Amino acid sequence: MVTTDTTDTTVVTAPNTYLRLAARLHELGTVDAERYAEACAYLADFPEPGRARRTEELVETFLQCGLAFSVHGEDVDDAGSAYAWILDEAAAVLGPGTGITDVELLGEPGGSRELRFRVNDAEKSWWIEQESDDYLDQGAVHENVADLLPDRSLDPRVFHCLPGLDACADDHYLLATPEHAALLRDEFALRIEVRGPDGLPVREDREDAAP
Repeated sequence: MVTTDTTDTTVVTAPNTYLRLAARLHELGTVDAERYAEACAYLADFPEPGRARRTEELVETFLQCGLAFSVHGEDVDDAGSAYAWILDEAAAVLGPGTGITDVELLGEPGGSRELRFRVNDAEKSWWIEQESDDYLDQGAVHENVADLLPDRSLDPRVFHCLPGLDACADDHYLLATPEHAALLRDEFALRIEVRGPDGLPVREDREDAAP
């Protein structure tokens, strides 16, 4: 609790939901003390998130804690530069052990294009569909985001999508273990598409899904 002294009485105010989410992330060991303190200082005065946009607003906590990156849903200045920025942000979330380099968008707008890059020394290639150079193929990121994970046999975290409400809204990707992603989804009523340890979406029609 945060306690504020006044001349007449003591007002006790419960932390806002952003701070409660940040505290849970710190408790789970997903964010260190320094980054946690910085996030709390930034989020301390945020108003409570609205019910309709709860996930879109609370995602700011994940961003401030360095656990998520975003994929822009509206127009961009240049698609090639925007993809490079997205991959830089993803690498920053993954940490210093991961380098995403040599990003190159091939082909012309209006049809299939190829996005090439390297994750550490591994070559990756995504097929991009976009009508112009002003928009991004959010579906390509959603389908292929597991490619951004290097060979991290000691790291069980994968990227889980927090999809935007409509086609023009930003998508966000949270780096967490499947267990932590499910816990945060349920505790904070967040719209998180939990992925399995292979980084692929968990679907109810999978053969290994619980009945």
